[in-house]
Parts: sequence; C-alpha cells; structure tokens
Amino acid sequence: MNSTLLYENEAEEKLHRNAIQTLVRETRMPEDIVCSLYESVFERLKSHARIKDFLPIFISREVKDILLR
Repeated sequence: MNSTLLYENEAEEKLHRNAIQTLVRETRMPEDIVCSLYESVFERLKSHARIKDFLPIFISREVKDILLR
C-alpha cells in the first residue's frame, strides 16, 4: 500500500503515524504488522468518514481489537 496516496497531507500522515506508534507500544506487535493493518482499516473507513478528525480513534480501536483477540 502506498502511504503517500493514502494521506492527504503531511499533518494527516503524522497524526496517523503517531497513532500507529502508540499501537505498537500498547500491543507489543511488530510495526510492519500494525502499520499494514492500520492502513487497511484506514483505507476502508476514510471513504465513508464525514468528519476525519476522529478516524485515528476509530481505526486504533478496531486495530487493537483485531490484534488482541
């Protein structure tokens, strides 16, 4: 997945990268796995989101649930 196309600007990318790093610390999973899963969920939810400010919260919650099952 090409992350340069996924994020609209550098600020958005930084916001989501921070969320990914938090998930890596909290789940103790490898960064590449967390990042791949996060970006998959992000891609799916982004197209339906009206207010994108809350996306990191919803994506992180879903990714964490998947990883900690």
